[in-house]
Amino acid sequence: MRTAYKVWSGIAAGVFCLVAIGDLSNVSSTTTTAPAAVSAPAAPTYVAPAAAAPVAAPEPTGDTVTVTDVVDGETVVAGGQRIRILGIDACDPSTYGGRQATSTAETYLEGQQVTLRTEPGVEQDRNGRLLRYVETGAGDYGTLAVTYDHTRVDDASRADASYLDELRSADPNGRTCSAPETSSPSTSDDDDHVSVPLPRRGDNGLPDGALTGGYCAKKWWC
Repeated sequence: MRTAYKVWSGIAAGVFCLVAIGDLSNVSSTTTTAPAAVSAPAAPTYVAPAAAAPVAAPEPTGDTVTVTDVVDGETVVAGGQRIRILGIDACDPSTYGGRQATSTAETYLEGQQVTLRTEPGVEQDRNGRLLRYVETGAGDYGTLAVTYDHTRVDDASRADASYLDELRSADPNGRTCSAPETSSPSTSDDDDHVSVPLPRRGDNGLPDGALTGGYCAKKWWC
């Protein structure tokens, strides 16, 4: 009986030890297992923006030609074409003002390089002349021309409305085609004017009364 008790006590103690060892193993595995390392987020990669394509400078508009002839104050020959300067109205070339307008155009345009600019939708006048704005080295010729008495703004032209407003601002006194009047010397009679005869040979420079006893024959010295 005592022997059986010892056997069963030994078996119970062995089972207890096995259970205790198993629990210790679970705790050890639980406490010694380190958490998986968390990787740091990748640093952002800077991507430089693509360089913008260079923008080409706008090409100057209009045709550059040489004025070979001046017809009148508003018409020239350039590039083999007759050009009617858009926006201005010069005096007729047969008038005094017209001759002045032609002279001004010859001074600023003849033999010079100019740039002809077009007005959209405007090409020729009824006489077949090309209608163009004319740019000179000194600026727009129309703006220059209207500062003279021989040229005015052409309100009936098909030039741009804002351009015509600029011409009106530059035009101080419109247009005068006749020659300026010149003042003539006065021809009024002077009632107080008396014609006096000069001494004649033989008078010897003496007063007439000295030889006649006081008589004076209306000489200049009387």
